[in-house]
Amino acid sequence: MDTTLLFTAALQLPDPWRVSGVEFRDGEGGRRELHITIGFEPGSRFSCPHAECGREACPMHDVRNRVWRHLNFFQYKAFIHAGVPRVSCPEHGVRAVPVPWARPGSGFTLLFEAMVVELAKSQPVADIAEQVGEHDTRLWRFIRHYVDQARLYEDYTGVEAIGIDETSRKGHRYITVVADLAERNVICVVPGKDANTVKRFALDFMDHNGDPNRVTLVTCDMSLGFAKGIREHLPNAAKVIDKFHVIKHANEAVDKVRKTEAGRNPLLRRTKYLWLRNEEGLTGLQLETKHNLQEQRVKTGRACQMRETLQDIYATSTSRMQAEAGFQTLCSWMMHSRLEPMKTLARRIRRHWQDILTYFDHRCTNAILEGLNSIIQHIKTRARGFRNMDYFSTMIYLTCGKLDLATVTI
Repeated sequence: MDTTLLFTAALQLPDPWRVSGVEFRDGEGGRRELHITIGFEPGSRFSCPHAECGREACPMHDVRNRVWRHLNFFQYKAFIHAGVPRVSCPEHGVRAVPVPWARPGSGFTLLFEAMVVELAKSQPVADIAEQVGEHDTRLWRFIRHYVDQARLYEDYTGVEAIGIDETSRKGHRYITVVADLAERNVICVVPGKDANTVKRFALDFMDHNGDPNRVTLVTCDMSLGFAKGIREHLPNAAKVIDKFHVIKHANEAVDKVRKTEAGRNPLLRRTKYLWLRNEEGLTGLQLETKHNLQEQRVKTGRACQMRETLQDIYATSTSRMQAEAGFQTLCSWMMHSRLEPMKTLARRIRRHWQDILTYFDHRCTNAILEGLNSIIQHIKTRARGFRNMDYFSTMIYLTCGKLDLATVTI
C-alpha cells in the first residue's frame, strides 16, 4: 500500500485533502523527526469560511504555508506541513480556509491538543511539556482556551445551594472557590476572599444563566467578608456556618490553652493530638495518658471537655431549639471558665449565633468543598506552585469543574 494513502487514511482526511509526502528529517540535537506534507487536488475549490455565508466552490486566491505539531509517531516527533488556501468570496472577500486537523490560529493539531488536555488532568503541565518537547507556555495557552470554551457551555439555571471556601495560592494570596452542593463540582474560582469575591461570583453566575435571587442556601466559614457579600449579592440565601469550621476554631482554642499551660507543666508538652483527636482515634497508651492528665485537673482537660461538648451538640441535637439550648449552656460554661481562648471562642459563637444555628434547619456542610480543596491542594503541590492565578484557576476548573470538554475538543 502507498505510504501516502496509508497516512491519508490514518489522519482521516476528507476530500480534497490528501497526504502528498512523508519523510524523516534530522531535527534538533540530531533526533529524527517525521514530517507529513498535506495538499489538495489541483483545481480544488472551497466553501467560504464565513459562518453566515453558504457560498460554495469559491475560487482560490493564494496559499499560505503552515506547520503544526502532531502526536508523536512512536519515538519520533511528528509535524504536519500544508499550504492553507485562501479563497475569494464576492461578499466577504479573501478568507483562509479552516483545515480539518487543527483549529484556526493553533500551532498544534486537534489530536495533539486533546492528548495534552487529557494528560493535564493528572500531570503537571511542566512535566507534560518536557515529555513532548515543547515549552509549557505554549501548552498552557491551548489548555486555557479549551477550559474557557467549555465553561461557555455551562448552565447554572437550577443551582440553588452553594458552598464557598477560600484556599491559598501562594503565601498569603488567596482564591475563593464556589461549588454547587447538588452537583458536587466547582462552578466559580475568583481571586481574594472578601465581599468582592461574592460579587464577582454573582456576575459570573449570571453569565451562565444563574439567578442570584434563586440561591436559597450558602455554606461558608465565619468570614465577615463572605457574610457581607452574601447579604448584598445573594439576598434570599440562608447562610450556614459550616460546623467543621466551628469545631476547627474549638480545636485551635484548646491548643492555645495547652501551649500556655505547657509552659508551667512539662507533662503537657508534645501532647497536642491527645486533646484534638476523638478518643476512638487514640491508642490504648494515649488514652491512658490523657485520662491520667485529666485526673490531675489540668486546664487543658477542661478545655478539651468543652470541645467534646460542642461536638456532642452537633451529633445529638435533633432540632434547632435543642441545639440552641446546648450552645447557651456551653457558652456560659466557657465564659466562666477563666480560660481566655475558650472565652474568645464563646464570643465568636455568639457573634455568629443565627448562622451557626441555621445548620440545624438544613444540615448542610462544606464537606464537599473540603474534599475538593484536598484535590486542589494536591494539584498545587504536584505542580510546585503556579506562575499566575489564571493557570491555577484553569487547572481547578479542569480537574474539579466536571466540564464537558467533548463540546470543544471533538
